[in-house]
Amino acid sequence: MTKDDSNSYKQVKSVNSQITDAVTQSNMVLTGLAPAHSMGTLYQTMAHTVGTSWQNAVSNQQNVNTVNLAALAQNLQLILQPQQRRREIQLPPIIVQPTVVKTASQNRESDDDTSSRRSKSK
Repeated sequence: MTKDDSNSYKQVKSVNSQITDAVTQSNMVLTGLAPAHSMGTLYQTMAHTVGTSWQNAVSNQQNVNTVNLAALAQNLQLILQPQQRRREIQLPPIIVQPTVVKTASQNRESDDDTSSRRSKSK
């Protein structure tokens, strides 16, 4: 800006009322349209979100139906296949418990124990 430009601004002291009226009206239109514009944006966003959720629900349902059909086919295959007889093989026991043989001295001790228990109980 030069000195001439700053002088020209100082010389203009008023603006035509039609210009100020047009600027004011355009500002009022923008201010008045702001809520409608924001609500329109909100509605579009909500519509997109609901549409996406429905698409996800349909996709999940298709996947579940696919898994159900696979499980049904597997179960039908197991039911319809011929049953084979199972052969049971009996193996001899690996661990054999030793037999206990009491000696005469062990028999005497056990007799003494039972007689002492009898006397204590009386």
